[in-house]
Amino acid sequence: MKTIIVRLKEKTYRVFAGAGLLSRAGSMLKKALKGRRVLVVTNRDIYRLHGRKLIKSLSAHFTVFVHFMPDGEEHKNLRAVEGIYRAALKAGIDRSSAIIAFGGGVVGDTAGFAAATYMRGIALVQIPTTLLAQVDSSIGGKTGVDLKEGKNLAGAFYHPEAVIADSLVLETLSEREFKNGLVEAVKYGFIMDRPFFDFIRKNRKKILSRNPGVISKIVAASAADKAAIVEKDEKEKSGVRAILNYGHTIGHALEAESGYRGLKHGEAVALGMAAAAVIAYNTGYCGKRVLIDQINMLNALNLLKPLKKPGISNIIKRLYSDKKTLNGKIRFVLTKRIGCANLVKSVNKNGIKRALEVLSRFRGRKEEVLYGGRYTGRNRGAEEKAFTKP
Repeated sequence: MKTIIVRLKEKTYRVFAGAGLLSRAGSMLKKALKGRRVLVVTNRDIYRLHGRKLIKSLSAHFTVFVHFMPDGEEHKNLRAVEGIYRAALKAGIDRSSAIIAFGGGVVGDTAGFAAATYMRGIALVQIPTTLLAQVDSSIGGKTGVDLKEGKNLAGAFYHPEAVIADSLVLETLSEREFKNGLVEAVKYGFIMDRPFFDFIRKNRKKILSRNPGVISKIVAASAADKAAIVEKDEKEKSGVRAILNYGHTIGHALEAESGYRGLKHGEAVALGMAAAAVIAYNTGYCGKRVLIDQINMLNALNLLKPLKKPGISNIIKRLYSDKKTLNGKIRFVLTKRIGCANLVKSVNKNGIKRALEVLSRFRGRKEEVLYGGRYTGRNRGAEEKAFTKP
């Protein structure tokens, strides 16, 4: 088991990453939680796969209640939060009790927001069951729900008492869900951790085959990178934490445009990172090699999906309601080089439009892959042409 400590001004908590932690969750949380009554928020699919093991462990130390919320991004809303409130009241959850978010990013964000606002805040524990939640959303204290106008427009910074990431639960993920989370891990290599980028590039075959040792290292490294950024800028006041939003500006707009049904979060972020890389290259912020290295990484891991009928004008309109837009200027996180990203205060609308047009031409064919400086496949240079020619 790997333990990552998140040290903040007002509290310190631990992220536990390893195999088989669900069966130890009760004893691990005994000291972290003051009360002995907990409400586990999950969905029925997660409970069917892993719930009994967790409940057995918790029941040795706590009085446990379970609330099921619907699965899917479209249910990450205020109605779901109200459902948690009512379940908590029925279970007798008070200010000494805790809410345990047991699921992926949707459950974690929604249950986290409920914990932040129920009785003005009660203890929260994150037990993420997807790769995306383990490497990203369960760490850092961001909680929230979507409105029809956009993603995460209602939320709060609210840190958990602990995060328990059991790598064994990832074995039951579908291929699509696994890659949905892998995108967020790759992001850390792009924005802040060149050695991690090199590790992913070197081990991409083992990653795609879900080698347990490699996946455990990815979870621990991502958690450590996320913790390091959060410690420096807990509530995004200095701008340091903003780099974690790499790919999310356009990604969130794509999700909203699809009604949170056509694209998963990671799929949208992968497209957003590709678009941001094109913007950085077209504006001279980064060189050609930086662009191609990112596109190749995403494509070699099969993370880029063709963008069908992107509705470019609608996407750009949505960007103006993004939380990172300030005084009517769209701000973007852009990579200057692999392992280094910054928040750029203003990006021209035409530059965004050109990037989306370039992205709409990409079809993700295997022969388009250019990896590690070597061309492969019949159509040599196709990928480079697609992403470097406006």
